[in-house]
Amino acid sequence: MSDIEKAITLFEGITARDPALATKYLDPERYVEHNPYARDGVEGVKQYVEELATDRAELKVIRAYQDGACVFTQADGHVQGDGTFFDVFRFEDGLIVEHWAFSAEAGPPNKSGHTQVDGPTKPDPGEDTEKNKSLVRDYYQSFHIEGRHDVISSYFSGDRCVRHEPGVADGVREFLHDLETLARDRTIDKIKLLLGQGDFVFLVAQGTHQGEPCLYVDLYRVEDDKIVEHWGFPQQVPPPEVRKNDTGCSEP
Repeated sequence: MSDIEKAITLFEGITARDPALATKYLDPERYVEHNPYARDGVEGVKQYVEELATDRAELKVIRAYQDGACVFTQADGHVQGDGTFFDVFRFEDGLIVEHWAFSAEAGPPNKSGHTQVDGPTKPDPGEDTEKNKSLVRDYYQSFHIEGRHDVISSYFSGDRCVRHEPGVADGVREFLHDLETLARDRTIDKIKLLLGQGDFVFLVAQGTHQGEPCLYVDLYRVEDDKIVEHWGFPQQVPPPEVRKNDTGCSEP
């Protein structure tokens, strides 16, 4: 099986409420779980699945990509509530040794009619992955972290930008308008994860929202050296007393 197929097996195990299937390709000795709502180790994942036994659990993987030793996915479904999910799996010797999980509540189609998961799914093999990762890294560092909003025209083609966040409309102008409100309550301090395949680039950044720790989770699609599409959401970091492990929510 490919690494992507092995990663998807975890979701199949969650949907089937089958702890053995969910953990089939986890390294029993080295596995580290970064989902703060599950205990660390293989036994922690088994316990997490077992605790879903009385709840409906359905997950559909919409996108799955690989960058070196890491697989990253976007899924839609129901796990303790309807939501959209990004996951990252790191492999060694054919087994999963680390897993990060990010989620947001499901929302209705936005003002432009886009859902949180619709749009292109297959990576363009003609795109240069490393070039696109560099483009997104430079954009995120200059625009979001350093706050240099005047550089935006270098990364987008005119007003073109398909947006998948709930409550928003397409377009760079709309994005800048929304940013006036969003930027008042947030800081974005550091890129923690950056992965890509073809025209898709996935990024997780660390920051704050209203003074509390927050992760900013984004998936971009690049075309002709410009960002043309975005999926993503912020995710609050739960306080230590709520977390079931202390492995860190976003550390690579």
